[in-house]
Amino acid sequence: MSADQDGAVGAGGRALPEHALAGLRDAFAAEVADRLPRLLALRPDAAPDEVAQALRDAHTLGSSAVVLGEPAASRVARAIEVELSSGRVGTVPERVRELAALLSAWTS
Repeated sequence: MSADQDGAVGAGGRALPEHALAGLRDAFAAEVADRLPRLLALRPDAAPDEVAQALRDAHTLGSSAVVLGEPAASRVARAIEVELSSGRVGTVPERVRELAALLSAWTS
């Protein structure tokens, strides 16, 4: 997990209560555990429904990562989302490996 996590700020610039932040961390760890394996399994010849699921997975991880202080992971997830939206599935596996490395602390 990012060292910047205890700096999470809610609406209006106020820090989130620790119990709320803990719940967000737990939910994100569960999302990573659920979604990252599907992205890692995506192949260049994936069926359209698999690509659509990967697009949802990348979008969700990108959105959640930025909220939890993982901006680099968010940027990579967004890049994956762009590639998938553009139909360039063949370029995705390398980026997914990069995303997996950035999110490794969330998978342990």
